[in-house]
Amino acid sequence: MTGTIVSIIAVIACLILATRGAPFRDLGTNKTIQYAAIWGAIIIGLVLVIQLTGFRIEQ
Repeated sequence: MTGTIVSIIAVIACLILATRGAPFRDLGTNKTIQYAAIWGAIIIGLVLVIQLTGFRIEQ
């Protein structure tokens, strides 16, 4: 559970850093929110696919 929380925080931090680039500054608030929603859907979709398929990393 702790690893999942850390991973989510890391992904959010990476997305925040990526949106600070010059091209994203000119998009405006609505477009930035739209791109954030798209990335959120992609990430949530991938997590669901991984969980439903039962993919596990053995330690």
